Amino acid sequence: MRNKIFIAGIFAVSMAHAQTLYVNNSDGTFQAIDTKQTHEITFNEAQQLVRFTMLNGITSQFATAKVDNIATTKEKTNELTYNQSLSVGFSENDIRNFNEVTQEIPTDELDEEYGDFDENFSPKGITVTFSETGVKTSALPSGITADINGSHIVIRSTLSKYAYRITGKSSNGSLKIYSDKKFMILAQGVDLTNPTGPAVNIQSGKTVYFCIAKNTTNTFCDGAVYDAPAVVNGIEEDQKGTIFSEGQLIFNGYGEGTGILNVTSLGGHAICSDDYIRVRGGNINILSSAKDGFRTKDKFIIGRTAAYSPTITINASSNGIECTEGALRIEAGKLDITSAGEAIKVVYEEAVPDPAITPNADIAGGFIKIRTTGEKSSAIQTTGNYTQIGGIIQATVEGNGSKIINSDGTVAFVNGKLTGIAKGTIAEADTTSAGGIKSEGKLNITGGTIALDCQGNGAKAINCNSDVVIDGGEITLLASSDNYTGIADDKKSRAITASTITVNGGKVVAEAYDHAMTSTATITINGGIVNAYSKNATALNKEAVQTAGWLLYKDAE
Repeated sequence: MRNKIFIAGIFAVSMAHAQTLYVNNSDGTFQAIDTKQTHEITFNEAQQLVRFTMLNGITSQFATAKVDNIATTKEKTNELTYNQSLSVGFSENDIRNFNEVTQEIPTDELDEEYGDFDENFSPKGITVTFSETGVKTSALPSGITADINGSHIVIRSTLSKYAYRITGKSSNGSLKIYSDKKFMILAQGVDLTNPTGPAVNIQSGKTVYFCIAKNTTNTFCDGAVYDAPAVVNGIEEDQKGTIFSEGQLIFNGYGEGTGILNVTSLGGHAICSDDYIRVRGGNINILSSAKDGFRTKDKFIIGRTAAYSPTITINASSNGIECTEGALRIEAGKLDITSAGEAIKVVYEEAVPDPAITPNADIAGGFIKIRTTGEKSSAIQTTGNYTQIGGIIQATVEGNGSKIINSDGTVAFVNGKLTGIAKGTIAEADTTSAGGIKSEGKLNITGGTIALDCQGNGAKAINCNSDVVIDGGEITLLASSDNYTGIADDKKSRAITASTITVNGGKVVAEAYDHAMTSTATITINGGIVNAYSKNATALNKEAVQTAGWLLYKDAE
């Protein structure tokens, strides 16, 4: 009975020759329909859906069960709107409007992160001064020794709570430290190049606070070819980059956090730890790196306290940041990465994996700008899960087969903003598609803003081998270039492809050369707004199950 009354109401209002009809929905929303632009009004066979087909080819479809009435006046407060003028671009305001997570400095020594904060470390000072003719130190206490060869110095320490203040300049010098205890390096106007190895080589598994003094510029460079490593107890020492440490590296500003650290790598990684790296302050510029910009065996964290927020620039011939056996978390700061390989790579690949190691990538705050150029080089790649709960990412990937987000696990987008442009097409070697978000596991979007423009032939804006569930947020997905011809059907340009697609809320605008939305099982719309447009096929590869919400679609003419 409801559907019959509902149908009669539509035609009664239409016969009144009203220019605008208002579809007043039970969830407090309304839609405005221009009757002068309406070609026809139809229903599905079960009369559960009503379709307004417009003269411009767009069909506006909604579930009759969720409609209170259709009238010449609006009775609800929130208007549902759609947009046909689709574009994706980077906003200049992003660099000013990003959120940051502020870390509290732990005061409890039992806190697992207590030791990462140099505010809890009160060292005694030793000065190391480099020059072109040699290196000198201030008086050394018993328990600390220094071996000097020209401008190369090797320090050995058994003492705790010491800081090495390094200054001066040498084009043929280096600092090497062995220590039984954690210590600090305070870079206070030093310019150090080692033509045959690392500029700083820390052969200690203890925490190292690498602090950058305010109002100073500090420069480090390694050599293109390293000398053979030292052998201790029959084992060759590692020397993996310009600044290398066997233990944890904690970078911070010292004073007001305005100091500058410039790092160039000609032969290895720029900054490398065989443990983990945390950046808490200072201005770090990796001017160029023959290998990775930052490389860590364990986790990598960028954060801030109330006093300091870091700024990081990376130019790398390989990966910008790589974690080989740990997780990555970015909470704050400004990060600008240009790389030939992955901009951010978080991987763990072992035949017998350790279940305690979780190679996840989490973005909670900060501003991240990315540009990658190599084939199959993603902005962010992880063999674990990807989660974004804040922050702003602007990413451009130019290589064939490249992705903006590439996850072997699940993807969860809770808040924040992701804007990505993928310019590549299919990678010839293995016909890997270029595109926006690639997820092997489930993809869930509950809020925030995602805008992806995938410009290469055969690209996918979202390509999920499991289920896509959209509960909220604003999502714009473009894959409007022609299909990649001559190979399989899955190389067609599509905005969303997944096992199942479920939209419960939010706003989705999807345009593709082929189907805008492609599911191997079902497409379900339980709420929100879905705009789906296709240039060369039907907008949806199958009819959607729609219980609520608003679906606007346009098939190819």
